Amino acid sequence: MFSGHSLAQTGAVKVGVVNVAVLLEQSPQAKSASAGLEQEFSVQQQELIGLNNQMEQKQRELNRDRLAMTESQQNLREREVAILGREIQRKRNDVQELLNIRRNEELAKLQNVVNDAIREVGQREGFDLILYEGIAFTSSRIDLTEQVLRYMTELHEQPRSNFNR
Repeated sequence: MFSGHSLAQTGAVKVGVVNVAVLLEQSPQAKSASAGLEQEFSVQQQELIGLNNQMEQKQRELNRDRLAMTESQQNLREREVAILGREIQRKRNDVQELLNIRRNEELAKLQNVVNDAIREVGQREGFDLILYEGIAFTSSRIDLTEQVLRYMTELHEQPRSNFNR
């Protein structure tokens, strides 16, 4: 990509590498987004737990009372359990789909924050090139992940920062 002649004319190129996966996992913005999603979907999760407990209770009652029931009573109770099981599965799928949509929205926001932070650290530290995809090996000397993570933490701690979410 760079010829030896152009490097000799312009001086050394300052190159850095960032592990974006670490930033997407360990930054305070990522942790905040994750906690926000947990809180946002806690009601639905509790509802699913309640429905599951209800189905397990119905199943226990059916097993306990099976010998005292007529065949039609058994069939009715089995149908109730099956219907409840399908309702739980349908709600679980709906919640999972909504959670995935919201997770992708938050990830897109977070990726913008990460890119802005990398750009800011790169400019501040005078880097000519910062790479972050498809790196098989990098020396700790050029790894900027911790610097960018510190910068993101500083941004997160600033009041009224656009980068807090």
